[in-house]
Amino acid sequence: MIPLLVCSVFSLAIIMERSINLRKSKVLKPEIIQTIEAIKSPKDIPFAISKCEVIEGPFSNLLRRILSNNHLTREEKFIDIQAMGRQETRVLEKRLWLLEVISAIAPLLGLLGTVLGLEDIFAIISELGLGHAKAFAGGLAVAIRTTVFGLCIAIPSLVAYNYFDRKVDGYVREIEEYSLTILNKLYPPEV
Repeated sequence: MIPLLVCSVFSLAIIMERSINLRKSKVLKPEIIQTIEAIKSPKDIPFAISKCEVIEGPFSNLLRRILSNNHLTREEKFIDIQAMGRQETRVLEKRLWLLEVISAIAPLLGLLGTVLGLEDIFAIISELGLGHAKAFAGGLAVAIRTTVFGLCIAIPSLVAYNYFDRKVDGYVREIEEYSLTILNKLYPPEV
């Protein structure tokens, strides 16, 4: 039960932290979106870079990178955006892997507890015989409780993992769209 308790504490802490840090207003900051919309020509780049240096986050880091490397061609800039985007995606996915691991191991820890509990029950049966149903039933209840507890940890952890993973994917798509918008403003596609 102790490893399961540790898993539940970690899972709850990660869910709370990701709930706070993956809010739309923290990832897709309105100030950055307004900055992108304000860029009309290369003359606006210094102002946009200064805004990005003040506002922290993966989105502003990516925008600063887009605006800084002016020596690159459009194709090179596009590849640079993709590489930087992958790095910044890792920031958004921070600790989600741990939720995935907890959702996988919690049922196994519960099952391990059940097996160990059944081992104790069989030890009691071998010592006292089958005539002590009360001892047998109490031991069986304790054994099954670990599996139930493991599932009660794994199910919300898995749901939270999938929710946050989809949320990050949505943010990444939006960031890509904004990145292409700024790229098209600064480097209009050739017809």
